Amino acid sequence: MKTIKTTVYLDAADYRRLKSLAADSGRPAAELVREAVAEYTARVTERPWPRSIGIMNSGIPDLAERYEEMMDGFGEEGLEDCQDDARPTLPRRRNAAGAESDT
Repeated sequence: MKTIKTTVYLDAADYRRLKSLAADSGRPAAELVREAVAEYTARVTERPWPRSIGIMNSGIPDLAERYEEMMDGFGEEGLEDCQDDARPTLPRRRNAAGAESDT
């Protein structure tokens, strides 16, 4: 692991507690600071789940396990009438000058 030297100013009480924790654990104070910074930055930069996840209950307890089976054939009904080369017809609109366009 590449490290970069930096200076951190600590409150005197925090410094004493840090030194005491380091002595009790048999680890250098710098290691404890690196660990604390790593934990803090991981927690603060973690992407939270959207609030909408989990708000609905489908009533199907194994939905996640069976989603492929449940999606089998989805969207296929009515495809027999479609042609590969068929393009959807866009509505005709008038631009500011009053001329018709396809967009």
